Amino acid sequence: MVKVIPCLLNRPTLELGASREEVKQMQIVLNERLREFDTASSFPQKVAETGYFNQNTLIAVKYLQCLTFLPIDGIVGPKTWAFLCEGPASLPRLHLGTASSVVKAVQEALRYAGYYFGAVDGVFQLKTAAAVKHFQVSCQMTADGVINPQTWKALIKLDAHGKYCYVNMIDSCYEKHEHWDGNFSYLNWHN
Repeated sequence: MVKVIPCLLNRPTLELGASREEVKQMQIVLNERLREFDTASSFPQKVAETGYFNQNTLIAVKYLQCLTFLPIDGIVGPKTWAFLCEGPASLPRLHLGTASSVVKAVQEALRYAGYYFGAVDGVFQLKTAAAVKHFQVSCQMTADGVINPQTWKALIKLDAHGKYCYVNMIDSCYEKHEHWDGNFSYLNWHN
């Protein structure tokens, strides 16, 4: 079952430096989605719900965008808001003949996990459909080769994909520090 989280009706575009009540509401929903889908880290990522879009919120947004196959820009725009509120149901239905950057990202994730051995070209062809079917069977789903909300949910939680996102969005640029209250902060070691 796909979890829908009540969200604001007004979903403004939010980015680094924003400071308003909508940021706090987004941070609350972001934390819920990270608890639901962050399977790669020892503890699910969490941001302070302050209403200020700081560096830690930016990292967490990019991490969620990576996990959910969204464009990784750190901006909470329409697609990111849709996922935050509607979950995997907001993601596109992918099937034979679909061509997009999302298909390419799925091919990469399935390749990392050992399900796909074809070209990573963004075209949903027979090899992609076969890999999706194999993945669906391994997750005890109906193997139809179509990526629907149930398949998206499993792909987002795919261990190899989660680890890829974790390493590329968090570990590679930031040093993680755990605080006494269980929250984390990150220090950018590039600066």
